[in-house]
Amino acid sequence: MNRARLNLLLVVIVLALGAGAWMAKRHKDKPKETLTPLAAEGVNKIVIEWPGSPTIQLEKQGAEWLLQAPVKSRADRFEAVGATSLASTEVQSTLDGDGIDLKELGLDPPNHTVTLNDVKVEFGGSDPLQSRRYVRVDGVVKLIEDPATAALDKDYADLISKNLFAPGDTLVKIELPAFTLTKGPDGNWTAPAGTANATPAALKTLADGWKDAQAMWNEAAAGETASGGTVRITTQQGQVHEFVVASVDPQFMLYNPALRVRHQLSKALADALLKLPEPAPAPATPATPATP
Repeated sequence: MNRARLNLLLVVIVLALGAGAWMAKRHKDKPKETLTPLAAEGVNKIVIEWPGSPTIQLEKQGAEWLLQAPVKSRADRFEAVGATSLASTEVQSTLDGDGIDLKELGLDPPNHTVTLNDVKVEFGGSDPLQSRRYVRVDGVVKLIEDPATAALDKDYADLISKNLFAPGDTLVKIELPAFTLTKGPDGNWTAPAGTANATPAALKTLADGWKDAQAMWNEAAAGETASGGTVRITTQQGQVHEFVVASVDPQFMLYNPALRVRHQLSKALADALLKLPEPAPAPATPATPATP
């Protein structure tokens, strides 16, 4: 091969590599198709429908997410925001509309549906080769990666706030199985006369513990018969929250009859929320040296 042909070949290779790099960059810079035209932060209403299960409805009011159905409750913000990410999920591929067997894809009827604002997403089966999910939006069948969040499951318990009380709640009365705490106009907590270990510091610690109590997770318990000691907590806003101590060992569980869930708390919180701590022992008095 003479030098002229070699140089020409090298030029062709360089041009091919440059064209390939340009095409790759163009493909990389091309906006990816998303499942819906909505931005995740623009979603303010989510409706989740599973056949045979109660409809789940979430609504955003201001900066706060609320569960409106099947029960009314403050929602777990992390889970709610995770659900909104479905709106901007990347589409892996789109199926041609001709010859699609919706029943074979699990879309006739759909396995379940999620409506973001007014955009309905129908969920079908999985692609057996790549384990991607068939979904249909506005009559178009697409493949997406399965959503990682559990917020879109049929179990609404995941969506209930893990905090037993809202940041703005002020507790004024705590009725425990063994005794009752009452907050006076001066802001101090008191207990009935004769309550063991009812020092001001101990009462405040217990009350603060309830105000900050947080479940590790929530578990649906529809139809459960309440058993165990009852805890009733009244807020300054006039709300009464009722819990039943379903278990202390090996797991501390509070059943919430209004929400039909069990709040699973750390076992270490059982004594902190149900008992007043024993006072610390007085320091030992050092012995006086004997006089020679």
